[in-house]
Parts: sequence; structure tokens; C-alpha cells
Amino acid sequence: MSPRERRTLDGGRARDSEVIEAAIQIFWEKGYSATSVQDVADALGMLKGSLYYYIDSKESLLDRIFADSHEEVRGIVDEVLGLDLAPLERLHTFVERLALWYLTNVRRASLYAREWRHAGDGLRGQMLEQRQYYDAVLLDLVRQALAEGRVTLPEGGERIAANFVMSAISSLPDWFRSSGPQPAIVVARTYADMTLCLLRAQDDLGVRSAVSA
Repeated sequence: MSPRERRTLDGGRARDSEVIEAAIQIFWEKGYSATSVQDVADALGMLKGSLYYYIDSKESLLDRIFADSHEEVRGIVDEVLGLDLAPLERLHTFVERLALWYLTNVRRASLYAREWRHAGDGLRGQMLEQRQYYDAVLLDLVRQALAEGRVTLPEGGERIAANFVMSAISSLPDWFRSSGPQPAIVVARTYADMTLCLLRAQDDLGVRSAVSA
């Protein structure tokens, strides 16, 4: 049975979530390569053999974490693309919501940046496809804003701008702490505002910095 077929553990979603959250916590604390299946089983108060009844390997846990995360972010994309907004407003909303997901799922999001190198070829390929999907969504939003005439970029600069913004969002787990001076929503809105500054469109949209709001 593949890890994607094991959609629930112990016959219930609650136990399933408990296992995944335990794996996220331990992978984040110890690093994926230093974590054993026994570590996850110990955190859950299970025998290692009992945990293997539900998973194929340690990597299958990482696969499930990435699959669940991708589903959540795909939901954000679908919601934003379904909004009745002008291109620039849609871009601002997407960046804000994506950044907020990273900020409220710091440990889960950090695994993408920190642990991808330990994944097998198959899983690494899936992760690359997911990242390319997000990159393509953001690039398309930038191009729509550019076509609307409310964005000024050098020729061919839309891809550079999209890569710049996605890289900035991806690095949020490296420095953000929930105990810091700014709450997650303020940081997310500021990143969205700064995206429009990068595209020289802030004055046109009339966006106010979330920090000074």
C-alpha cells in the first residue's frame, strides 16, 4: 500500500493528524536525517511495529506532510483565483494569504527548505512539481498585472520579480517567531505591500503599509 493510499490512521482522522503533527515536530526539532521511526513512535506512545502498520517508511511520513501542505496551498490558490478582483488586487491578496500560510505553519513550511535534499528521487520530483506550480501561479498573476498597465517592470522582469517574491516568502520560516514584535497577519500584509512596491504599483493601488496601519 502506498503512502497516499493510507489516508487515515487507526480508522480515524484524529489519529492521522496526531501522527503527522508528531512527525512534523520531531523532523523540525531534530532534522529529518537524524530522526528515526522509533522517535516518532515514542512521541506517540506507540510501538514502532504498530506505527509501521500504517506507514511504509520514514519518507512516507515526509511525503504525507508535503502532500497535505500542497493540498492546503492549492486551496489558497483556488480561493484567490475565484475572487472577483482586478489583477493587481488579486496579486496582493495571493501574496498576503500565501505568506500568512507560511507564517502560521512555520514548522511544516520549513521542511520544504530544510529537508528536500534528504528525499528520494520520486519525492524530490513531486516537490519540484509543486514548487513549479506555485511559481507559475505567481508569475501569471504578475503578468496579468503587467498587462493591465498598472505595473512597471524592465523587459522580461516579470519572472525575476516572481522569483524574488517567492524566495522572500519561502524564507519566512527562517526568521519569523510568533513571539516577535509583529503578529503574522501584519508581516503577511507587509510582504504583500512590498510586492507592490517592487512592481512600482503601490501608489496606484493606494495600499498603506500594514506596519503603520
